[in-house]
Amino acid sequence: MDIRNIPTLFGLPEADALTELSAGHINRTFLAVCGGEKCVLQSLNRAVFRAPEAVMDNISRIEAAFAKVGGCDIAVPHFISCGDKNYAAADEKVWRIYRYITATAEASAEPMAAGRSFGTFIRIMDGSELSSTPAIEGFHDFDGYFAVLASKNGIDRDVMAALDKLRDTLGQVFDSSLQKRIIHGDAKADNIIIAHKTTIIDLDTVMCGYAAIDYGDLVRSVCKNGITDLSPVRHITAGFAQGLGGILSDDEVNSLYYGILWLTGELAVRYLIDCKSENKYFRGKTSADCLARAEQLLSQLKQFTEHGAELTEIIHSAFA
Repeated sequence: MDIRNIPTLFGLPEADALTELSAGHINRTFLAVCGGEKCVLQSLNRAVFRAPEAVMDNISRIEAAFAKVGGCDIAVPHFISCGDKNYAAADEKVWRIYRYITATAEASAEPMAAGRSFGTFIRIMDGSELSSTPAIEGFHDFDGYFAVLASKNGIDRDVMAALDKLRDTLGQVFDSSLQKRIIHGDAKADNIIIAHKTTIIDLDTVMCGYAAIDYGDLVRSVCKNGITDLSPVRHITAGFAQGLGGILSDDEVNSLYYGILWLTGELAVRYLIDCKSENKYFRGKTSADCLARAEQLLSQLKQFTEHGAELTEIIHSAFA
């Protein structure tokens, strides 16, 4: 089926114009103009999302949870229906579409808005349930990623020792007694659109996990160029605490700092795995690209470790 005709499965006109968007997208993504209206059209990547129907079921549940909350200025996209589903199958692919949201501000310049958005997401989803089929098997499983890396040859011995030490620390902090919640799973400023309402996008990775995972990813994503200036971290943390509205336990608050180490170390491990792999998760990256990114992340991890006392103080001040 011609991609221009896919919107007609959702009751929309065929696409007059179609532009493929490649930057930062795991799924094949197009900006489609249908009858003069801009829409985001996507085909889910089955190599990453082995059960795309389960992903779309989760998104239906997320939309339902947000619909129950009145007067909230945080939203999620509304995926247009195809019959009784929020996706359409064509040519053995799963397609979905939602109306384009025009940003009124640059999300990366609004760290407090990012923190508040993802904190609000966790609070609104509290008490909901997800599909029993995981979106990505083993996602955010540090032990699993580490085991894969340990099977590869040519990884620096000191790097492996440092990552193994981190793995042991995380195992002590994130034990079976710590509460899991429904989290976004890919929390970063790039995944919000600031408009009339702030909209959280890229919901495919939503999963049951620790609040520290979303917090850690947020902090990592705003500290790409080092942490000489901690003001973005303060803003993100204040927003995250505000959005959560006091639902975290003391143990969960204490775990937030370790979420920064987890997500930074995990991403370094994943890039090191790709560096040594033929089939790469990170599309368009060479082995040299992956090694360079891993080295950046390991340097970032070292900085987060050295500034642990300051980061912990920021967290406890915001959640006091």
